Formats: sequence, C-alpha cells, structure tokens
Amino acid sequence: MLAKLAEVGAYLDELEEMLPTEREYLQNLPIRRACEKTIELVIEAVIDVLAIIVAEEKLGFPAEEESLIAVLRKKGILSEKLSQELKQMKGFRNILIHKYGEIDNEQVYEFLSAHLEDFNDFEREIKQYLQSLPVEMKKSLRRRVTTAR
Repeated sequence: MLAKLAEVGAYLDELEEMLPTEREYLQNLPIRRACEKTIELVIEAVIDVLAIIVAEEKLGFPAEEESLIAVLRKKGILSEKLSQELKQMKGFRNILIHKYGEIDNEQVYEFLSAHLEDFNDFEREIKQYLQSLPVEMKKSLRRRVTTAR
C-alpha cells in the first residue's frame, strides 16, 4: 500500500509539472492527452489504495469501486467530505476512460486545476489511518510492499 500511496504522489508531481495555462492546455492536444492519462493513473492508484485497505481490514469483497468508498466511509476511515471527493474523482475517471459523450476540454482543465487538492486530502487521511494501525498490521503492510518488489 505504501508503494501505491507513493505512486499517487509521484503522478501528482508529474501532473503539476506538466499542467500549463488553460489556453495552452486547450490548444495543445499532446499536453491534453498526457494530463488526461496522468490523472487517470492517479485516480486508479487511489482506488487501488482503497481496495488494499478494504482487504487488510477484512471488510468483505465490494462488487464495485463505489462500494469501496462507502465501506471505508462507514468504517470511519474516510471522512464524508473525502468520500464525496472520491466519488467525483471516480466519475471523472469514468468519463475520461469511457468517453461518455464528447469530452469538454474546458471542464477537464477545470477539474485538473481545481481538484488536485482533493488528492492531498486523500493522502492526509490515509496517512492518519496508517498511523492509527496496530503495529502488527503495519508490519503486514510493509511485508506486502517488500514482497511486491
């Protein structure tokens, strides 16, 4: 899980570096596609972290991603505010992946520029969760990261 959390941070750093002004974004197709793919990767890594927590906490096998958020909210691991932000992220990612209708580049830019702080909220709450874990569970997470390398 720690590796996935680090992935979130690394992708966000990349996105912040490449995100140009709105005008440049709207005029430059390669930059738009790079930003879209990077935000997609960030959101996927966030969902992976949620799935790992659900598995570690033995909270069942949610049938869909939305259920991951609901289960973790109910357990008190995620705040209501962050739960809503995560649902928006997931919906946004689905629009990018499945191309529901025509993608509005101005809306994408607004999401990219206005919602990056949501990922910082995510990182903060997950780190609080990790600090609250019993020592044995922390060791288990470290072993999973070590054996995954």
